[in-house]
Amino acid sequence: MDRSQPTNSTRESLRKIRQQSLETRSPEALRLQFEHLQAIRRQSLDDFDLQVMIADIHQEIIDRARYLRGDASSGEDHSVIYQAPAAKKEEPPQLLIEGPKPQPAGAGMVPQAEAEVSQAAQIPPEVTRVDPTSWRMILGLAAFVFAIFLVGFFYLIQTARKINIEEEGHPKTDQAVNGKPDESALAPVSLSPALRLYTDLAAGTIIFDDQAPRNLVDGEITLDNLTPGTHSLKVAGASGSASFQFEVTGRNAPKVTGVPQATNAMAVLVSEQDGKGQLVTSAGRAEILLDGKSAGEATAGGLELVDLGKADHDLQVVHENDRQRFVMTYTPLPVLTVYVKSDSNTGILQVIAGEDGVDLYIDNVLFHRKTDHGQVRVSIRAGRYPVRVHKDGFVDPPLLWAEVKKAEVTPVHFQLLPIGNVAGLQIKGAEPGTTAYIDHEFVAAIGPDGVARISNITPGDHNIELRHDLATPKKLQRTFRAGEILTLSPPDVSLEKSPAELNPPKPVSSAPEESVKPSNPAPIENALGESHVQKGGGFVPYATPKSAGHYSFRTQGHVGGILKKGKLQWYAGYRDSQNYVLFSLDGKHAEVREMRNGKSIVWNRIPYTVDSSSWVQVDLSVKPQSVGSRIKTGADSWIDMGSVGSFGRDFTQDRVGFYIPPSDEVAVANFKFANR
Repeated sequence: MDRSQPTNSTRESLRKIRQQSLETRSPEALRLQFEHLQAIRRQSLDDFDLQVMIADIHQEIIDRARYLRGDASSGEDHSVIYQAPAAKKEEPPQLLIEGPKPQPAGAGMVPQAEAEVSQAAQIPPEVTRVDPTSWRMILGLAAFVFAIFLVGFFYLIQTARKINIEEEGHPKTDQAVNGKPDESALAPVSLSPALRLYTDLAAGTIIFDDQAPRNLVDGEITLDNLTPGTHSLKVAGASGSASFQFEVTGRNAPKVTGVPQATNAMAVLVSEQDGKGQLVTSAGRAEILLDGKSAGEATAGGLELVDLGKADHDLQVVHENDRQRFVMTYTPLPVLTVYVKSDSNTGILQVIAGEDGVDLYIDNVLFHRKTDHGQVRVSIRAGRYPVRVHKDGFVDPPLLWAEVKKAEVTPVHFQLLPIGNVAGLQIKGAEPGTTAYIDHEFVAAIGPDGVARISNITPGDHNIELRHDLATPKKLQRTFRAGEILTLSPPDVSLEKSPAELNPPKPVSSAPEESVKPSNPAPIENALGESHVQKGGGFVPYATPKSAGHYSFRTQGHVGGILKKGKLQWYAGYRDSQNYVLFSLDGKHAEVREMRNGKSIVWNRIPYTVDSSSWVQVDLSVKPQSVGSRIKTGADSWIDMGSVGSFGRDFTQDRVGFYIPPSDEVAVANFKFANR
């Protein structure tokens, strides 16, 4: 059973400190409450109301401390004075000082002998007589013994306090008032591993392991007494989310496992114990500043922090042009401190169509609002998206690509023309993978349903050509009329099969544009089924059907024939050595890079850790307007690497294959192609 309990809110903590300071009788307890108050003050520098409340409590603690110190220095004895009985049968021996006895006013002189007899009669014989000199010596000795006692008592108190701090990291405050426990005393601090989470996500909730969601109070929560084992935590708010896993062993600080994930937020995790820490962030490669000085670069494996001591620190995470600041608060506990800060990596996509009620499709997903006053604005995560629009009675304009940047407005303009001014073409019953051309220009790729629709065709006579990589091309000539849609039925679009259909895609020795050595794959057997090892030789292409679809395969990197940390690289859209899209894994990152007219462009780079001995499942999507890839290892979920737009090219007509340096090898299994 999980023993984790969330802490009170910051305001509730302040109210508790105020109540304890008013009730305590110990200056040492006041000092602890004062230090606790200062820690809260440093964590709430941006909250004006909390700072005002903290200032009031600060003054109350000072006033209470002054009162207690004044009471101790007054010298008054607050103990109850013992009253002896009025009558007693026997009187204990007394010490009386011999000396002259005062005479009553107006009394006559008494003879000396008579006075001595009178005094002797008044002093009982059993009472010991002490002269003034002996009395002063006794008082001096008593004062000296009392001073020695006070010094020894003070030394014992300080020694006990020091031992208590070393053993528990906090002074014991188990005090009593009138024989009863003081409920205002602070409880001893546990040394069990803990997790502290701070976030500015509004309306935040957390899910710890598989438990029910919990609401965050003032954006923070503490999980104490974590049980050994692997745990997961997800935090979600109105504007972003983050998730991560960590492991607890014994009394050690929890350690982060894997790479934390965050959406519209930055997650920074610090595992700290005994003045040392391990920092991991969802920002990928980032520079870490500690108290204004560089502490190094955080990678997917994290960054080790040393010499943290027992002080608070200013922590800054610099990623690209973004800088986020955090405050690391010291605690003697073995603790994993998690900061989740909203980082809205979004921009505005402004679609201008000039017509109301136009449907908007972003990445082939219908947006929930239509255009109003000729346009619609969409808040969307920064990235590159295919955008298209549609409205009944109008010709669908060509798809456009939009590059949305963080905190910027990206306008996209469409021109809608009434159907009466142009013609359209509809193809039915074609072989999947067939591509259509009008006047030698590509216009469509036939999907799995065998259907394609082409609009915005100029009225008049046009040449239509249908191509398939495994069939003989077919040419047609048709006349298009304004406002009409020309339909090609199955007899019109059926193609004569060629013998190439019987030959499935297989590795080709080299690319025409590259000078490489012939490849001689050597078949091997493994748990993944039939596979082969492809030796290095630069760009090594595979035979492709030249149609839209998905390539799937499993691959494993070799270096010099021995499994080591190699780089897996596959490509699509290969036109020549100056134009292609390259996908790569280097063991720590997944990257998408485009070579366009000899210029290298990195479109996406994300943390992705994979062992060199692991097989990687790849799904490569090739469409006329874009290519993209996703990857997975073992039973893990698919990870999207990203995609690249065509910029007027038809990627289905370009080559697909591997890039393998001369000294490397790549093992490939289950290479397949499917129209889907």
